[in-house]
Amino acid sequence: MSSSNNDPSNSKRLRALNKAYKYTSNWADKNVGTNRGLAAGTAASVIGMGIDRTERRDSRDSLDTDIFSDEELNALKDMEEPKDSKTSHFMDHFVEKLLKNTMPDDDKQIIEERLHDPERTKRPGLSLKIIASNFKKLSTKMSGFFEIQYGLIHIVTWKRPTKTLSFLVMYTAVCLWPHLVLALPLLFLLFGIMIPAYIHRHPMKTPELIKVKKRGQSIFEFFNQSLEDSILIDLLSDEFKEHELRPTSSISSESSTSVFTQQPVSANSVASDPVDVNEKLTKRRRARYVKSQMSLFLNMRDLQNLTSDVIVAFDQAEIFWFETAGFKDERFSTFLFYIVAIATYIVLFLGRFIPWRLIFIQSGWLSIILCHPHSKKLLVAILKNKQKQKLQKQKKEEDSGLPKEDEEPKKFDRHDIIIDDAADVRVVEIYELEVKSLTKNEWSFYCYSNRLFNCRDHLRLSGKRPTGVEHLSKVLPPPEWKFDVGYENNWGIDIDPSRFLEERQIDSTYLLIKDDEKEGWIYDKLKNADTSDSVYEFRRRRLVRECFRYSRPPKKPLSY
Repeated sequence: MSSSNNDPSNSKRLRALNKAYKYTSNWADKNVGTNRGLAAGTAASVIGMGIDRTERRDSRDSLDTDIFSDEELNALKDMEEPKDSKTSHFMDHFVEKLLKNTMPDDDKQIIEERLHDPERTKRPGLSLKIIASNFKKLSTKMSGFFEIQYGLIHIVTWKRPTKTLSFLVMYTAVCLWPHLVLALPLLFLLFGIMIPAYIHRHPMKTPELIKVKKRGQSIFEFFNQSLEDSILIDLLSDEFKEHELRPTSSISSESSTSVFTQQPVSANSVASDPVDVNEKLTKRRRARYVKSQMSLFLNMRDLQNLTSDVIVAFDQAEIFWFETAGFKDERFSTFLFYIVAIATYIVLFLGRFIPWRLIFIQSGWLSIILCHPHSKKLLVAILKNKQKQKLQKQKKEEDSGLPKEDEEPKKFDRHDIIIDDAADVRVVEIYELEVKSLTKNEWSFYCYSNRLFNCRDHLRLSGKRPTGVEHLSKVLPPPEWKFDVGYENNWGIDIDPSRFLEERQIDSTYLLIKDDEKEGWIYDKLKNADTSDSVYEFRRRRLVRECFRYSRPPKKPLSY
């Protein structure tokens, strides 16, 4: 036999733990609802977990390696029940022991039912790492929620009079025509998500206007101006102050003579035996406190799992917002846009002829019936039938020798939806600079730059080279634009530079265009310039090339 089972030190340690466990358990039973009873119950819970762990370790070590072979030992280990990491969490065991040693019998059943709920045990155990990670992820996705929160406060408190009046008109319309409750989300989907996403990918050709500052105040601001705030702000401020100044509830010590009761007590009972009444009330209050603290541990785990579900919901909402309805797949988003537009038209103009009450009643009944356990068999059978048909189709394709389809998901395709819009065309310009040799009357290539680099250019005056490249292949189009494919050097020369200078209103004091110029060169006019700063003579000509933009990349969430 193993020596650990006969080790006197282990047996002494186990007897000491059992004696301490019995003592603390008896003390907790005698002093239920007191501070000492709570401390004794906590100690008994920790000691009980230590005893269980020691007994499990001794039972594993008690196997005689001389009697059983290695294969038999492995088989015995496989026969043991598998451990579930979710149900064997330390906090769950601690709550069980604490529940056994500190809670009264009448409150114990409620906590036990919640603790051993089969749906709850399937979820992950309490983890501060998961809680911190969930709150960090959730904080990056809550900006929209806070915008809605403060937007509603501004509407109710008349911080934005136009929004408040619009809300009142909308509220009146919904009260008069309840079917608008379905139309408003559809309108928001159209004009709040899909149309802005489409305009983001395909910007409208709008003139560039000079922004000016706001002058004066609008008529709504004139009539709405006041030195006082809304009464709602005062109520919120008073509630906040009351919450801050409210005394925190605490457990009085056993030597304290003050007792705070939740319910009135008759004077006769207090006069007859005030000590017993105070003890009963103290025990009841402390038992309630223990119950609230145990509920706190359970709520922390449920809150952790709730934040995980909220993050998944936010992720799915972002996928719909920025991909499904954000024209990432333009064919499917266009099809969805048509469906939503038709549904909006039906709800707005034909909604008064639709029996909405009957539809909502039938939909509610049908939804609840489908959630019944007996309906699960039917739904599972339908899903299995679809999967079976899919497997049969794949088997037929394999038997027929047809090539397998790609594992990548297919894009939505409809022949009646055409999204091949004409691309936006713009012209990119670059200047080819050449410098004249000081010894020879020859021009040599200098660089390709986006600057004219005339005599008064600040880079030239400071003796620096202009920003540029040495090859046209290194000239890139603007972001989100592309050059025509297959023509690397498809650059055109502007042979009418005088028109270009006139259209751009460029000062030609230090620029010269020769009368017989046919290649589009613009020379330096050095006789009017300070020759001490302009050592070299340059000439330049304008090269142009068309670039195209079919669509901008779709929007991405701020959390990406």
